[in-house]
Amino acid sequence: MDDITYDVTIVGGGPAGTSAAIHLARNGVKVCLVEKDAHPRYKVCGGGVLARAVNLLPVPIDSVVEQPCHRVEMRFGGKEVSFSSQRSKPIIYMVMRADMDALLMDEAKKCGVEVFENTQGRDVAQENGRVTLLTDREPISSRFLIGADGVSSVVAQKGGWPVNQEAIPSMECEVAVDTATLERFSGTARFDLDHPRTGYSWVFPKKKHLSVGVLSMAHGGAGLREYFHAYLDRLEIQSAPPLKLRGAMIPVKPRPGAPAKGRILLVGDAAGLAEPICAEGITNALRSGLFAAKAIMEGGMDPDRTASIYLAEMKRTVFRELEIAGQHARVMYGNALLRNMLFRVKGESFCNRLIDVMMGEKGFEEMGGPLRQLFS
Repeated sequence: MDDITYDVTIVGGGPAGTSAAIHLARNGVKVCLVEKDAHPRYKVCGGGVLARAVNLLPVPIDSVVEQPCHRVEMRFGGKEVSFSSQRSKPIIYMVMRADMDALLMDEAKKCGVEVFENTQGRDVAQENGRVTLLTDREPISSRFLIGADGVSSVVAQKGGWPVNQEAIPSMECEVAVDTATLERFSGTARFDLDHPRTGYSWVFPKKKHLSVGVLSMAHGGAGLREYFHAYLDRLEIQSAPPLKLRGAMIPVKPRPGAPAKGRILLVGDAAGLAEPICAEGITNALRSGLFAAKAIMEGGMDPDRTASIYLAEMKRTVFRELEIAGQHARVMYGNALLRNMLFRVKGESFCNRLIDVMMGEKGFEEMGGPLRQLFS
């Protein structure tokens, strides 16, 4: 059977892949999107979309917002140090990822993107000025391939990139609670650092339940289930069993090597772009998807020019911010006693500036280095 031919093939139907597809299709590029599941599909994710990410979305998401949170609460070392910040506009929009991703996928289809759902990418090959995606169905040939297929990206593995070793374990659960408990957490995104010792736990309020989770910045995931149940007990959150806990790996450091190789570009979690303080990945998924789409168009479909444009924009923005965020993360998770001592003095200022970043009012680069902020 002959290959199916496009200008750009995108693998992965999350925010990175669909945003790239929408931007390309709106500009007249012939695009197909390959997704291993069918939307809507459950996605392991707390579902907290930062205001700065919402500003980057190609469509409004009001219809899928479960609850807007105007208040963020951060606790360090149990009850020793805590801060809260409230804004007139939402800081974090709570969604179910299945609903948001399906909304973006529907928009991609409306823009003319041809979507192959329930289709698994198996291998990639670059030759004769094209790149071919081998799937469990027909081969798909295109001038460029965008890998937006997550931390375990098949595109990255088959395209010659090494495995990303800097991925951390997380576990979350949609917890059904009574009306009084739901009201107790309503309107606030809560983060508890030091639970576990090298990570944090969270409570995100949804329309009819709480999203509760735990992650460790250390690479081993041992004990996360126990930390999760201890967190529920600490906050006196009761839910009828059984609780369905789901795990995921979050890439908090870029995948080794440049995120462009020949006619293949990596975006989102496939490129390892989750921010290492909160392990939030949607913002950089959207940014990288947009940058990849623009690079392909501005590069005139030339692979060298496209790679150069994409890498320059990523270094100037995403990679620079990840570098600075990593400096903050090492202070926050590397030495809890030192961090808590510093935060007793200057923590409120730091947290407010972190909220500015979440809102999209500032970037990590404007915050400067962590020690300068804490002692300024």
